[in-house]
Amino acid sequence: MTFRKILTTLVFFGIGAGLFWLAMSGVEDRDGMMRDMRSAQGWGIGASFVMGYLAIVSRGLRWKLLLSPMGHNPSASRSVHAVAFSYLANALVPRSGEVARCAALNQTDDIPVDHLLGTVITERVVDFVMLFGLVGFALLTNLDAFVELMSQANLPALPSLVGLGLLGVLGVAALWWISQQRGQTGWLGKVATFLQGIGSGIQSVMAMERRGLFVAHTLFIWGMYFLMSYVLFKAIPAVSHISMTDAVLVMVAGGFGMVLPAPGGIGSYHWAVSLGFAAVGMVGDIGLAVANVVWLTQTAMILLTGGLGYLMLFLHRLRHG
Repeated sequence: MTFRKILTTLVFFGIGAGLFWLAMSGVEDRDGMMRDMRSAQGWGIGASFVMGYLAIVSRGLRWKLLLSPMGHNPSASRSVHAVAFSYLANALVPRSGEVARCAALNQTDDIPVDHLLGTVITERVVDFVMLFGLVGFALLTNLDAFVELMSQANLPALPSLVGLGLLGVLGVAALWWISQQRGQTGWLGKVATFLQGIGSGIQSVMAMERRGLFVAHTLFIWGMYFLMSYVLFKAIPAVSHISMTDAVLVMVAGGFGMVLPAPGGIGSYHWAVSLGFAAVGMVGDIGLAVANVVWLTQTAMILLTGGLGYLMLFLHRLRHG
């Protein structure tokens, strides 16, 4: 690992540690929070662990569907292991997982990285559509709590959001112009060829023969994302009375917390989930207690399955290298 990567990792861990410290510094009754955490029943922890991994398996199988129209056919197991490894990479360095899983499958199946990145971008677009679909559901079913959540989250002012939007549009326009320079020599032509390869990966969803299966996997993945938290809510007595609509709002809050650049969502996820519980009327330290249980369960799942995924991919390279 280079000095730059080490420094980047330390910076991201510093962000996560700072956010976690801020979240925990407001705890008034640490003993009570620990009691709530210990009250989580084993069936809920086990079910959440399994559901989290089932979402990873479904993601790997869905990835195969995106790669198939371009003539790439990695095995289901390698696709799943690469996705599991990407979660492990994200737990260490935020946003590194997408590149890590593309690099892993490139090494085991010799699939061009630009094609792989294009399919990952497609997945991210679909994920944002699903997340904002849940935001819409939360608005329709829990408007007062959603407004309370947004008021507590201290989002950027509208002019800042508009400025970021304009920068994003300009960035996309610049990338499109560069992608049209494929016939050029030197770095410009190489970058254009790479961007067009990414474009081919993005367009793969339009060439899929089994789009219904793609949609089914997407719904299953997000169903597991919801249930892996919901079962733990039901397994903790202090919040077991939570309604499904309130649980969706807490999930939306946690989803936005995971977007922040902290390793594995540490700190940012805890802060966002505690705001979500406060918005639905569950104030105090209970939100942090539940967030700790969910985060610890899913982090353990990611470390175990991600480590196994890396090991299996490494062994495959040794056998076929």
